[in-house]
Amino acid sequence: MVFKTIWIITLLAILLCDLASAQTFPEFKKQIQSEENNIKRIRLLKKATSSLGQYSLSQQAEYWFLLGKGLNKQHQMVAAYNAFTKAINIYIKQDLPPSSLIVNLLIERARVVANIDHYNTSSCKDREQALYLARELSQLSLIAKSIAYYAKCLQSEEHGISKSLQLFEEAFNIAKTEQLNFAIKQIIFNQAASLYFRALIYDKAYEYNKLAYDSFIATKDVNGVYHSILNAVHYSIALVDIALAWQHLNELERFAKQNPEFNDAKLKFYYLSAKAAQLEKNWPLSISFLKAAMKESQNSQNISYTQATYELLSISYFRVGEIKNSYQILSALEKIYPNKKPIKKEVLLIKALMTNKPVEIVKSALKLIDKEKQSKNNFVKQSTTQSAQLFDDKLKQLDNIILEQQLTIIMISTFFIVASLVGFSYLQIQRKKLALKKNQLTDELLNKKNQLLADVSHELSTPLTVLKLQVESLKDGLENDVQVTYDALDNKLDEVQHLIDDIHQLAQSDVGALQLNIESFELNETLNTWQSELSNFVNRSKLSFEIERNLPEKLLVNFDRDRIKQVFTNLLSNSVKYTSKPGKIKLTANLKGQTLLLSMEDSKPGVSEDDLSEIFERLYRIESSRSRETGGSGLGLAICKSLIEAHNGRIYAQHSSLGGIKIIIELPLFSQ
Repeated sequence: MVFKTIWIITLLAILLCDLASAQTFPEFKKQIQSEENNIKRIRLLKKATSSLGQYSLSQQAEYWFLLGKGLNKQHQMVAAYNAFTKAINIYIKQDLPPSSLIVNLLIERARVVANIDHYNTSSCKDREQALYLARELSQLSLIAKSIAYYAKCLQSEEHGISKSLQLFEEAFNIAKTEQLNFAIKQIIFNQAASLYFRALIYDKAYEYNKLAYDSFIATKDVNGVYHSILNAVHYSIALVDIALAWQHLNELERFAKQNPEFNDAKLKFYYLSAKAAQLEKNWPLSISFLKAAMKESQNSQNISYTQATYELLSISYFRVGEIKNSYQILSALEKIYPNKKPIKKEVLLIKALMTNKPVEIVKSALKLIDKEKQSKNNFVKQSTTQSAQLFDDKLKQLDNIILEQQLTIIMISTFFIVASLVGFSYLQIQRKKLALKKNQLTDELLNKKNQLLADVSHELSTPLTVLKLQVESLKDGLENDVQVTYDALDNKLDEVQHLIDDIHQLAQSDVGALQLNIESFELNETLNTWQSELSNFVNRSKLSFEIERNLPEKLLVNFDRDRIKQVFTNLLSNSVKYTSKPGKIKLTANLKGQTLLLSMEDSKPGVSEDDLSEIFERLYRIESSRSRETGGSGLGLAICKSLIEAHNGRIYAQHSSLGGIKIIIELPLFSQ
């Protein structure tokens, strides 16, 4: 009985001690924040895991956020990702209302994902959702922060630089009315540097990265300093400033020694040192750095750098003629990441060589890739300079924002200054209108240049590469039948010439230089003339051809007769290429009011609903039996569209009752 009483008293004492030691979440959070040592902070957080049940759901989410931040500082990125995900899942599963915490959780998880694997697109989904929630909360500083992170994701899309500029314009407008803290300014500087780097304007990227670096130093943000040093190395290498690159690499090496908790810093130092050595054509030094990087990759969770290290080492071995070592490195990489898409294009060619393709052909292809990269870099840099200058002006205003705000408060104290401010505002409005107009014109020019670049680089690279390889084969005496090779070269040159003619015609249309020879002619008579020629063209391909007309006699029209025939020929060529044999093609001509309706349709195969709305886009090819294997430039329907629109007409596609595609043309009719 005495023993039982003692046991009850002891149990009550333990229970009372637990109740006395229990902390409210604000008290616990204050304790965590007061602990300056990050490792001890993580220990305190992990120790409290078993007591989470006493806190509300939103407090539990904040707990995982604090733990994730601490783990990320220690570069335990996978563990940090898991902590952020647990917090986000609490919001999702419990349907908690939006708050600044969920916005910051999404941003931090996206940053961790990008650090683990640069090519993982899920980080952009998180950043997009963060911006959406920030707008819903109407918290301006949070919107500016979310914009700076999300704008980076847009840059890989078509017209992404222009979209990023528009978003940053919103962030700058927020900064003019809100006093942003150092952290958000650092984010904007950092993301601005990234934007310039992607636009291939490396000197500006380096300049704004330096602003971010100085700000991180001022606030003693070690993680920010680390990433700024990494960026400085990248931008120096891109500038081909070897001395500057080694200067920042030495800085990175010192940082890695002083901060061992950054366990991937040595990996990145060795990898980037190898790239700098390659700029000096010092392949043995580059290989020694990459070997050291491979050893360090075992201590890192960074997938992108690990993969890039293996690939660059394989390429380096190949460059110095150590083919066997090159193959072994790629085989080892395949075991680590069996289904990972290569980061570097050269790896695809070395893999092709592993399947017994000639060494000299692959080396020639590597040289061609180097030349293509340089040409593309120069072209894109010229195309984006003017647009980026507008962005540059906005960024330079950012450091003066606080001073302008204080000056405004002083100025409004007198009527005279108020009047001056009104005049100043008027001038600003006029300048903004002018800048907006200039931005629109720049955007239009950039879009056209980008489109031309896409057309040329996408379609010329393949035939030119084939030509290069065939010429190299002839030169090295690798071809058994020289005449067959000459015939193949001649055919490939015809393809290139046809592609150039198509691109030239589209370029004329883009700039309004497409000339039409409008004349009056009798439509029925012209269709009779064309029918025999078009029928013979189709019948040679084992397809039947039918023209169905319901037109008034002696119908006079005003068109460019040759251009309309070119449209018919292009449409027939498409149908002949893609229609299964035996099959049928049908041309129909009707009159509806003052509009001439023409249609060209064929039998199966058909296409999906989504493809119908896209087939007139340049270089669009349908991923089905109507495929790229049939050849062609991919510009035929785009040319048809430009010619019909030049006649003030309309062209579009529908499903055909014959089983294939029906192209419909509407032309305004001007009778005489």
